[in-house]
Amino acid sequence: MVAAAPELPVFANVHPDELVQRFIATGDDPLFSHKHDVYSEITESVPFSHFEQCLAVLRDIQASGRVHLVIDDLGAGYSNLMRIVDLHPAFVKLDMQLVRDIDKKPRQQALVKSIVHMCTDQGARVVAEGIETRSELHAVMDAGVQFGQGYLLAKPGFPIPPVTWPEKA
Repeated sequence: MVAAAPELPVFANVHPDELVQRFIATGDDPLFSHKHDVYSEITESVPFSHFEQCLAVLRDIQASGRVHLVIDDLGAGYSNLMRIVDLHPAFVKLDMQLVRDIDKKPRQQALVKSIVHMCTDQGARVVAEGIETRSELHAVMDAGVQFGQGYLLAKPGFPIPPVTWPEKA
């Protein structure tokens, strides 16, 4: 159990190298003792070496039914859209590079809308990272993004801050 959030789902960052080393695939890993769903965030900002081995480990940890996969930082670094097909993530988090100033860039809006459509068709929900302005929030909402994170909505902190969803003006 995660002491800071015993009654909430937990999102935990996992580096692809940890998958190769099988650090999180053992039954005594603290992730498996949490009473609520756990979302393992795999970053797209670093290369995914030994993909087949990583895929096998991910399938093992997902088999518990309470550990779900999140592709983090889509649109940054080493993004590969086939990972959405191969990995069956529960969530895809759009890197803040795709969100920054989206309200001023129609081509970027069209790209995000297409990504959201593709992810939704594959059964994944989409989170926009790095939302800092109301205009960015409105633009990602218009693109169909289901969830958001960023300083506009809530700053990180402990205890967990209240989450806001500014009204569309």
